[in-house]
Amino acid sequence: MRQSSNETGIAANGRPWRSLGLTALFAVALACLTMVLAPAALGGSPRSSHLTVRPGHALAQAVTHGELFAPWSVLVDLAIAAAVIAGVATLRAVGRPAAAPTGSSRPALDAARALVDAYGEDSLAPFILRPDKTFEFAAGGVTAYRLIGRTAVVSGDPVAPRDAVPGALGRFVGAARTRGWRVVAYGSSSEHVAKYRRMGLRAVQVGEEAVVDPARFTLEGRPVRKLRQSVHRVSRRGWQLEARDGREIGRELEREMDALERRWRAGRRRLLGFAMSMGEFESGVRPRDLYLLARSPEGELRAVMRFIAHRGKLSLDTMRRVGETPNGLNEALVCRALEVARERGVREVSLNYAGLGHLVRTGPSGGPIRRGLTRAVLRLLAGRFQMERLVRFNEKFAPDWRPRYLVYESRRALLGRIIRVLQAEGYLPERDRRSAAGGRESRPLGSAQAGVGVLARLGR
Repeated sequence: MRQSSNETGIAANGRPWRSLGLTALFAVALACLTMVLAPAALGGSPRSSHLTVRPGHALAQAVTHGELFAPWSVLVDLAIAAAVIAGVATLRAVGRPAAAPTGSSRPALDAARALVDAYGEDSLAPFILRPDKTFEFAAGGVTAYRLIGRTAVVSGDPVAPRDAVPGALGRFVGAARTRGWRVVAYGSSSEHVAKYRRMGLRAVQVGEEAVVDPARFTLEGRPVRKLRQSVHRVSRRGWQLEARDGREIGRELEREMDALERRWRAGRRRLLGFAMSMGEFESGVRPRDLYLLARSPEGELRAVMRFIAHRGKLSLDTMRRVGETPNGLNEALVCRALEVARERGVREVSLNYAGLGHLVRTGPSGGPIRRGLTRAVLRLLAGRFQMERLVRFNEKFAPDWRPRYLVYESRRALLGRIIRVLQAEGYLPERDRRSAAGGRESRPLGSAQAGVGVLARLGR
C-alpha cells in the first residue's frame, strides 16, 4: 500500500507548496508595485515612461528618498518594506526544515491499523496506533513517528511484509532528509538490524524486552516459589482477580475503570512511554484486548491491567493501582493473564521493555575501567529510570529476553538522538522545543543527559 506525500499533507519536496508559492508570488507582486509607484513618488505618475524606460533608476531614487512627493512616498515605503518581508519569509521557508502534521487523520489511522492487523507480528507493532503519531506509507508498509525539533523519532520498526521492513525505513530516511529532518528509530528488533547496517545506518542495543511463552509458564517448582507466594497472599487477603475481554465490559464497569484511571493520573505530572505504550490515549475499552481486574475484599476496584491483543499475541500496555493494595498484586495479575493466555492458545505474552536492561541483568562488559564507569552511570540513573526494578519484576516470570536497538544515522549525532528519544518517552522535558516549522532546538540539562550518552557508548 502506498500513499503519496501530498496525501499526508507534505509536498513532494517536503514543504507546503501552496503557501510557499503564494508567498513568492506576493513578494514579486510587491516589487512590481514598488516600481509602479516609484515614478509617481518622483513627481510623475504611476503610468510614467520611467516604468518602461528607467524603472531601476526610479526605484533607486525612491529608495534613497530623493525628492519624494506625498502621498506616493508613504506608499513606496510601505511597498518596499512589505516586499522585503515577503522575500525574507520565502527564503526562510525554503531553507528551514519541513513542517510535519501533528498526529494523523482518521483515514491514515485506519490504513495503519489494517497493516498492523495484517503484518503486526512484532510486540511493539500495535503501539504505533497512538493517535499522536504520524504515519508515512511506503514500500507496502507504514512507518510511525513523532517530530521533535528537527528529529523524527520512529516508533520501533515499520510495519510491513517482513522482507519490506528495511526498505520502508530506508524510504522514510530518504524522505526525511529531503525535508531537513534527522531520524532515529527506537525499539527496533534484532531481526532487521543487519539490513539497516548494510543500508548505512548504525545500531546500538539499548535494552531488552521480556517475552513469556504461556505454554511453558508454571507456578510449580522452587524457582517460582516467591511468585507462587505472591499469588497465594493476594488470595488469602480476600482480593478477587478477574479476567475479561473488552467486549465483555459493560458501561458500569467502564465507568469504574475510568474513575480509577483518573485517580491514578491525578498524582502524576506526565505519562511515560512512546514506543511501547498508548500514553495518554490508554483510556477507552478495546473489544479484543484482555483486561485484568482486582477488587478489594470490600468489592472496590483497585487495580486494572491491560494487554493489547494482536495476531494471536498479547502485549502488556498498562498497570494501574490506587489506594492500599497487598504486595505482589501486580505479579498475581500477570500470572492470571498468563493462565488465560495458555487456555486460549496465545503464542506469546510481552511484558515490558526494559531500557538498558541487558546491562542490569548480565552486568557491563569490557575492562575494569569500562565496567566501573558503566556501574557508576547505572547507579546515577537508577532512581530516575527504575531500570533494575523493572528487570527484577520481569525475571520472576522466566521470560525470554529479546534485544531492542536504537537505529541512527551518525555516531557524531548519537547523544542528540538519545535526548530526543527520552523526550518522546517523557523522561526529559521538551523545553524550547523547535516547532514543526522550525525554531531553536531544546537543550535539556541534567545528569540523565550525560548518563545516557555514556551508557550508549558502553553498551555496544
